[in-house]
Amino acid sequence: MVFMMVAATCHAAPAVKPEFKTDGYLIEKNTPPRRIELVAATRTSIRYRIPGGSKDVLDFVLQDGASVFVSEPADFAVAMNLYQARKYGEAEAKFVTVKERFRPVEGLEDSYSTLAAFYEMECLRKKGDLDGLAAALQKFSKGPLSREYQMRQLELYVFWDAVRTKSWDRLDALANERSNMRLPGDQRAQIEYCHGLALEGLGRADEALISYNAAITADGGASEEITRQAALRILGIYHNDEDVKKAIKLRGKANEEVSLKARMKLGEAESVATLFEVSLGAGMPLPADFREFLKSTRGK
Repeated sequence: MVFMMVAATCHAAPAVKPEFKTDGYLIEKNTPPRRIELVAATRTSIRYRIPGGSKDVLDFVLQDGASVFVSEPADFAVAMNLYQARKYGEAEAKFVTVKERFRPVEGLEDSYSTLAAFYEMECLRKKGDLDGLAAALQKFSKGPLSREYQMRQLELYVFWDAVRTKSWDRLDALANERSNMRLPGDQRAQIEYCHGLALEGLGRADEALISYNAAITADGGASEEITRQAALRILGIYHNDEDVKKAIKLRGKANEEVSLKARMKLGEAESVATLFEVSLGAGMPLPADFREFLKSTRGK
């Protein structure tokens, strides 16, 4: 059985939703943990029953180091397995169910209602549903969250909202502000990818290529969606590049007919296309427009 520790600091008694209950343990100083049936909670107080005992509801104020362990819901574990398997549509539906079911205790620190709401938003982001993410974020209360990674991810949603509204100047400024911040690879990849979109939107394609490549490098395979989309953006830029078009047209001709710059661009496009086929695409076929980059010039 998996448990989550939660602590709180409020005095108002929580309202009881009669049909709700979840297993947990009440922890107090110098007292063995007591198994309880939690029926409602705020950040500072709980209402519970004694399993197998009276059906009376008891109130308890969490103070003097008292805390509650809440058992991990089976449907939350199922949702996380779907999420980790990148089945984001199915995972999202499960997280919504958990979020709603555990609302009576959502005030607890790192409550499963709040965690489910967080992962619901992550599913929306990974699916590319930025309108859905913006709507979910408006209803989200971050108060119960305590984990640094999740709190930082909430801050990164401002980048995705700038993508949603195509606020390229704002996004460029936001990315530059975070350029020297130390971040986990997948979060750095998000910033670099969003920055690439901004730079491309501002007509700075060469700089966008640098950001997209940085996204692929930073991610290290953690966020398949980011690396795949960054690779496709790189190929899209090269597909529309006049130097690359000329280099493709003159494949096999004397080297002096194609500039070094054009050959280097085509070489990078070929490398990215090959990498997409081998790994970055994760089974997704390379779009037809970009298959021209798989025709290597080697040996010609």
